[in-house]
Amino acid sequence: SRKLVILPTISITGVEKIPAGISVVTYNAESTVSRIGFENVSSSGRQFSYVNAKEDDRPGVWHCKCVFENKSSFVVSLSGATVRLAGRESPILDVSDLRQDIPPEGSWESMEKRVESEDQPSFTQEVRYSILPRVSVKSSGSIQVSEQRLSILDALILKRFDISRIKSYIPSDLEVTTTIENTGSATINVMRIIDDIPGIFMPPELENVIIEIEGADLSEEQYRIEVINGNQIEEKLISPDNPGHALRITVGTSSRLGLKPGKTMVIRYPLHAPDPSPKNQLLVAPIRSDFSMERFGPVATRTVERPPVVRVVHKRRQISTGKEVFPGGGAGRYEILLMFHNTSDSALDDLALHDIVPGTFSIESSSVKSSLNGEKESSFTKESARDGNKVTWSVGRIEMNERIEVVYEIQGDTEAEYKVSDAQDFHGATFGKEVDEVPNVPEWAESAIDTPLITLPLSKPINNTEVLVQSSNDNEELDDVLEDSESNFEQENVDLIDSNNDAEEHSENSCPICMSDSEIGESVCVVCGYSFK
Repeated sequence: SRKLVILPTISITGVEKIPAGISVVTYNAESTVSRIGFENVSSSGRQFSYVNAKEDDRPGVWHCKCVFENKSSFVVSLSGATVRLAGRESPILDVSDLRQDIPPEGSWESMEKRVESEDQPSFTQEVRYSILPRVSVKSSGSIQVSEQRLSILDALILKRFDISRIKSYIPSDLEVTTTIENTGSATINVMRIIDDIPGIFMPPELENVIIEIEGADLSEEQYRIEVINGNQIEEKLISPDNPGHALRITVGTSSRLGLKPGKTMVIRYPLHAPDPSPKNQLLVAPIRSDFSMERFGPVATRTVERPPVVRVVHKRRQISTGKEVFPGGGAGRYEILLMFHNTSDSALDDLALHDIVPGTFSIESSSVKSSLNGEKESSFTKESARDGNKVTWSVGRIEMNERIEVVYEIQGDTEAEYKVSDAQDFHGATFGKEVDEVPNVPEWAESAIDTPLITLPLSKPINNTEVLVQSSNDNEELDDVLEDSESNFEQENVDLIDSNNDAEEHSENSCPICMSDSEIGESVCVVCGYSFK
């Protein structure tokens, strides 16, 4: 006996339950099921012949032809036909040596003959035929396939960095958050994750990697983390300084993972960039996951659609400062000019200019002038210092290529000597960090590596059927999480279950970072920790 193998192609657009009904398979074959042959065949014919007479436009003229119909279930061979007008000996049609095979329910028509008669003519005909010794064999059947239950294995992966830009040659830290949501209808119990880490970062300490499901941390026995040298997914946007690393995370080692439909698993860990060079203008960190219902069941593979990106920006501070003392309009009066010019790559915050005024002098007036905005409202503060009073003018933000000048006059004892060289030893300026014109928020690449997807039923039918539904290849085994190597796990011809779900529209309560839905009134996203305030 042989099996009838049917390979269905299923297109899935959702995970809601839809009654499938009963499928019917019919077949036809040009042979008997039992392959029985026939030794002797006997038959009797049921044939019918007549003459078709059609009157011409001119009365008294008829166009006649002989018609032969095979009413039996056998093929007959027509050898000849003779047609005579009633009462006459000479035929109006005499055909011989036809050798025309007429199949069952088939017919044959002769050529037309012209007959002149005032009344409708009547005929006698003789048709000669023989039954051919042929046997036609045909088998047909119908099979009903009971309703099937398909378990959909699918997941949505999101990965984000909390910032997208770091400064060159300055140690920097960022936080990585990955969410894997079960968007199918089957429970995910085994998962293997490959997570690329750009080369500017050191791999995280394994004890700092946190894995949780719906807010509950997984125990260390439930997963295993390994660090692999070199990026495993990204091939183009990689660091020129270092090939990077990748985390291989296997979840569901000691017991079933139990990630039910609609539930989300979150992976968090910090990354540290000790000395990022400006050559790393744009780096991408994709992530891929292989997951299954069972260790030896079909495997689905998903790659993050929009991987996070990080850029190394190279901006340096460049400033010019100066001070000059001019004689005033009278004895003991001086005019002092303080200058600060910002020629950096960006604006600077919290600019303050400082100077030391000898204790025997007092400030008569002061003004602050900007090269961009002209005169600025300002005030100064004084505090005691070792050699007099320390005076501070708080300017605030200074833009790129902006020049600030502070001019103030002092008046002192005419007998006192104001030494310019000593005064210039104490002037100075303080300022804060460079100003980011664009907020340093997460950014993502447009698309990641496309993963070929295949649809295939997972579970067995509810009821027994007479038709075996199977794939052409056996289901690949999700590699042993404790023993097998990576090469056995990542097979090219892996059977996948694809739901190709259409992206659902998020409500106004969706998180703008991880796009997960949040309850009305919540102030913090339960998935990524983003604050809605």
